Amino acid sequence: MAQCSGRNRAAVVFAALSASGGAFLAFYICKRVRELRSQKFPDRIANAISNEHLAVLAKSSNVSLRQSAEQMLLDRILEKGSFQEVISGCSSRDENELYRACSVLCVVLKSVNFSIPLPIGQVSHLLTSCLQKSLDRQDHFDVLSKDSVFPVKIQRMTLATICDFMSDSVPNKDVLIGTCPDIISTCIRLVNESSNKEVLRYSVLLLFQFAGLNTFVEGCPLGTTRSVRESGAVPALAKRIITFHREHIMQRITLQTIVILIGSVDDSKPFCSEIATPMVLMPTISSCSSDDVELSFWALALIQDFVIHDLCTDEMTSMSHLVKDFLEILKTREGVFKSFVLKIMSALCLRRVAFLEELSDNKPFLITVCTALKDQNDLVINYAIRFLKVMLQHGPGIIKKLLDLEDNVLLDGLCHVSKEGQKENKLLLTELLTDLVSVEKLVLQIVQGGVMEIVKELARDEDDESLTFFSSAMLMDMAMVSDEIKVEMNNCCVLPTIFRWIQSAKSEKVSVFGAKALVMFHLIDDSMNFTVRSDGHMTHISGSGVELIDSKNFPLKMFRVECLLSQNVCPLCIKIRTSPTSSSEGDVEFSIPALDALKTDNAGDVIIVTISGKCGAQYVRGLSKYINLSIGESDQLSGLAEGDVGVVIAIVGDDGRINTLKVVTATTEVTAEVAIPYMTLFSHRTTKHILPEILAPLSETSEQLQLCCPLERRELEVLKVLLCLEGYMDSFTQSPTSVSNLLSAIVSFTDHSTEDEQRIIESVLGILTVMAVFDSGRDLLISLDTHDHLVAFLSILLETIQQSSESSSNNRNDVFEADQVAVPPNVAAIISSLPPRPQSRAEPRSSLRSSDSTDSAIEDRGRHTSSSISALPVIPEAGSEMAGGDGAGPVHLQSLSSLVDEVIASVTGEARDAAPINEGETLTEAILEAAVICLTKIVSREARNNSAQSRLLLTHLDESGTVLMLWSCLLTVRKKHRNLLLPLVTTMTTISETISLDTNDHHSSVGFDASNATRMLVLSNDHLEILNFNWTFESVRATVSISRDLISSSAPCQPKGWFYQMELVTDGLIQLGWVNDKCVYQPRKGNGVGDDYDSYSIDGIRKKKWHGPVATQTEGNGYGETWNAGDIVTCLFDRHGSISYLLNDKDLGIAFSGVDMDQRWFPACSVCTDQRARFNFGNDPIRFAESIPDGFVPIADASSDGSRHQQPHSKQQETSALEAERKDPEKEELSGVAGGACDRPNRRGERLPVQGAPIVPSSPPSLYFEVYVRPYTPRPLRVGFSIIDAKDRITVMISNNAIMLPDRSRKQLPVQPLAVVGCGYVAATHSVFFTIDGEVVELLFSFSHTTKSRPVTPCLSSRRTRVNWGQEEFKYKMTDVEEYMNGAISHCQRSSSLCQPVRG
Repeated sequence: MAQCSGRNRAAVVFAALSASGGAFLAFYICKRVRELRSQKFPDRIANAISNEHLAVLAKSSNVSLRQSAEQMLLDRILEKGSFQEVISGCSSRDENELYRACSVLCVVLKSVNFSIPLPIGQVSHLLTSCLQKSLDRQDHFDVLSKDSVFPVKIQRMTLATICDFMSDSVPNKDVLIGTCPDIISTCIRLVNESSNKEVLRYSVLLLFQFAGLNTFVEGCPLGTTRSVRESGAVPALAKRIITFHREHIMQRITLQTIVILIGSVDDSKPFCSEIATPMVLMPTISSCSSDDVELSFWALALIQDFVIHDLCTDEMTSMSHLVKDFLEILKTREGVFKSFVLKIMSALCLRRVAFLEELSDNKPFLITVCTALKDQNDLVINYAIRFLKVMLQHGPGIIKKLLDLEDNVLLDGLCHVSKEGQKENKLLLTELLTDLVSVEKLVLQIVQGGVMEIVKELARDEDDESLTFFSSAMLMDMAMVSDEIKVEMNNCCVLPTIFRWIQSAKSEKVSVFGAKALVMFHLIDDSMNFTVRSDGHMTHISGSGVELIDSKNFPLKMFRVECLLSQNVCPLCIKIRTSPTSSSEGDVEFSIPALDALKTDNAGDVIIVTISGKCGAQYVRGLSKYINLSIGESDQLSGLAEGDVGVVIAIVGDDGRINTLKVVTATTEVTAEVAIPYMTLFSHRTTKHILPEILAPLSETSEQLQLCCPLERRELEVLKVLLCLEGYMDSFTQSPTSVSNLLSAIVSFTDHSTEDEQRIIESVLGILTVMAVFDSGRDLLISLDTHDHLVAFLSILLETIQQSSESSSNNRNDVFEADQVAVPPNVAAIISSLPPRPQSRAEPRSSLRSSDSTDSAIEDRGRHTSSSISALPVIPEAGSEMAGGDGAGPVHLQSLSSLVDEVIASVTGEARDAAPINEGETLTEAILEAAVICLTKIVSREARNNSAQSRLLLTHLDESGTVLMLWSCLLTVRKKHRNLLLPLVTTMTTISETISLDTNDHHSSVGFDASNATRMLVLSNDHLEILNFNWTFESVRATVSISRDLISSSAPCQPKGWFYQMELVTDGLIQLGWVNDKCVYQPRKGNGVGDDYDSYSIDGIRKKKWHGPVATQTEGNGYGETWNAGDIVTCLFDRHGSISYLLNDKDLGIAFSGVDMDQRWFPACSVCTDQRARFNFGNDPIRFAESIPDGFVPIADASSDGSRHQQPHSKQQETSALEAERKDPEKEELSGVAGGACDRPNRRGERLPVQGAPIVPSSPPSLYFEVYVRPYTPRPLRVGFSIIDAKDRITVMISNNAIMLPDRSRKQLPVQPLAVVGCGYVAATHSVFFTIDGEVVELLFSFSHTTKSRPVTPCLSSRRTRVNWGQEEFKYKMTDVEEYMNGAISHCQRSSSLCQPVRG
């Protein structure tokens, strides 16, 4: 009713107003009343509250009230007019007004319940603008606030709002950077200048977000990360590390931002250098051990960057708590932290040796690192290995400390890696082990510590060739150190692993390494010892690596030991058919199944038998069925009484029979000891497990096998290594069929042979070469006409090489023409660095590379004189003009070596030997080298025999044109294959010795003693140059020695010492020094000069000196400097027993002192694979003579009276010798040294002198060679040319510093240390001419016209002559050397084709 009455009243009022004319006003009032009635009561209350009151409420401590007030204010602010005022206020120049507007804006933006009525870009611009204005108040405001912290408030509000507004929103960040790129520089400025921690926090947080964003937008084209970095954020943030030292979150963010920025650039060192200060380092180091793991992580990351760039390392290493903190991290933290610590410590140890040495005494730290090798995290294992590798680089002392750690923790951890580690970590492990075993003195301890388990574990991974390769190479290196180490390795049963490598390794090199190690084990100068003790009840068997105690009470007990294959002693089961009794005297019948099944494969097994009492004696007859007991041994065992004990020790032979080694009987208790040589055991095992697989196919005689070799290359290479043992060689040569099958590969060779066939041929040639150094093998080869097969093979091979050279030279006529090489103005630029050097004595380290080639690329370094050539002038090409100034272009010459030769000769007046050049060896050239070396060994060994059969062989080779064929080969490969030249020259000179003189074969000049050289070494004809082509460590000594006998107090002039020189042709492992008569070389063990107590040596590759067994040396034997190809090493021995060395002109100091002068000391040298050197004992001009101390004389001058061995003949003696030659031509003819050939004898039958025609040859000769003659040589020398298979020859005789020509005229040789006599043949006129020191003797001496169609070959009277067949530059200057070379090759080929080899 009340409601109705109200409505009626309103209607009445409306009617009254309408009547009075106020109808419009009445309508408005009515509408307003309706609105008020419809509005909710809370809204009416809210509208009634003023903004000022709301502002007060917004500061209330009541959260709900405060949030409601803020919400109401936001509603009113977001009204269109109000928010526009806020936007305008943000641009005000009144600081107070801007503060209010900025405050409102920040409140609005921080609210999560309202959508912003502005684009994000505009909002970003407003906030950034307010922030920038707060920094430069004077420039942006007309009215400043009286409140001094007003700018800080604005900065705090805007930064907080930006952080909240942009948090976790990549689009918002992109808009902010694109719209306001200056925000980055503004934040950096705040970090640099602000002292308010809130401002700093927000600024750092913004930089952190920008650094990790790395967005490329329109306003930031370089990317946010780069912009932050290049704007100077890194040093700005670094200053704040100390500020946030106690605030873990902010310090973590600061460090993380720095690390991100530094890590975003390739070269971070400039940035790290800028911030690496103690003020940054100290808090960062402290944070590494923080409980906040994220802070610790980023602190370690920054420290790692510092250490990598060698920054603040001194400060770090001086911190006493550093190692302690890091040790705690290694013990307690997760894998990533351990990795950081190990990486940092590795770098610190690498940078600071003193810190490393201090750390090496910290056993807890080292033990913890070794324990980390068993970590579950592979990255931790990786860096633990790297840390240990760094430690190992600093000497054997530290390695010793690591090995001495308790519980063998190092090798135990490495063994875990070999079993459980990833492939990468296993590869790192092999590198670490290589460093570990490089300390020879510690190898024994390493082997005893269990390294063989690691080797065997790595070898089991047959799918990974690299692991098996390194494990096999490492085993060979360890085996090379000493016999004691090899014994320990055998105790670890390494033989099955070696057999597996040889038989089934995927890599051929692994099989070869296994074979080489097997050879070394054969040569152990020790025995495997067994001791058996028995009292009839208990049997105790002990020996090398084996142990067994058997307490069974039985009258007959048998045991089997698989020597070298297992450490187990296996009791054998005995099946008894009739039981023994003490009263019965009958024999006991029994069987032993294990022995019944015995095969020849069991050769080398040891059988041990114990027999006790009278009952045991009843087993003897049955035992004889299994063991070869002699009658005496059988009676001894059958006579056992009650209580007696007998022991039999036997071995299984190659035929499968068991042969007794020892039989011992005693009363109550017996002890039997036996020592079986390792050579015997290894021979048994190898003969039955390895050789049958190789030799069985070779022994076949089917027609099919005659067409090709039945073996693979791997098997051939293994056989080549094993045949180095004389026992296997003797067995092999008992089967001519096997050798014939090998030769079939050579006979079947054609220029169409496949690569695999050629590789097999190379291996076959290697086997034949090894055979050639043994008497039995060489005799068999000669009987099979191997030399003829080789000559025919070389002819085909040479033709293939020449055709290949012609096709690769773009149809050029000159196959020797070098490419046009741009030579820089400085000649020293030609002299480049040399390749990696081998570390192993018996195998160069180059074998660890994947390439099959073991040749190194060698370049001559030009250090042959004491004059410097570092600034020599450029020699222009003929016809060209030299441009002036440093900017002159390069000059093109035909070869680098000729340039160096020409320049050195022009400056010093001294010629240089040809530089060794190796431009990469092809497979065909490798085969050529193997064939030549094989022929060289056959020829040189036969020449030394000097028997009728040997002379017949050499004559046959000469008449078959072998010299001409080899001459063609030499001229073809003279530039590309320098190591091949020495065997070629040696063979040619040896075969050319076809003139006999009535003088003994003694050669008076000092050189190397061929009878003392090891088998595989190649000696030059003058015995002054050596080359090793084999895998062994070959050695030789000189023919002259020094001792106390040379020192005489009565002599008026005594030398202070003696010396000799070595010129390095290659730069590999060579040991140079002195040996006495007791020194024994062991090339197959890798022992040479300096590796025992009877020799001294140094080597410039490892920069060490050697005296004594390798295993006893390591510490304190560093010496000298690295030497290179072309260097001259002078070895000096003074009269007081001190040995010193010079490298070129530099004194390396005393290497040894107190040498026993009562011994005779010979110059000696040992060379590794493919190494070559030439020596000067005083026969040739001395290099760097001015650097040699006064009073020292060449070793060639050493004799009892201190003078040279051979004094010059007097003038009268010299004249008498020549007159005798003139007066007695019959003697000449009878002795085979006729002055020359003539058309016919005179009426009395006398040989007439050959008359020379006064004609100088105008064109290059068809053939030309030179011989080097030393003055006053007492032994006459004949050189010249002869008609093959005829007596006609034209020669000159050189004796006593004079030369007698074919017409009996006499020429005096120049008085100089070395004269050169040349011999040339002109095919066009069928005549010979001669030169003396390059000057032509202007006479031509012609052969008979009846022999014009016959081939001409060189002839000599002594193979101990140094001959230049074209391998070096001739003294005789021809008009066109290349034209001669081409013509000589063609002439040799034509002439050799006319020669018919005579078989048999």
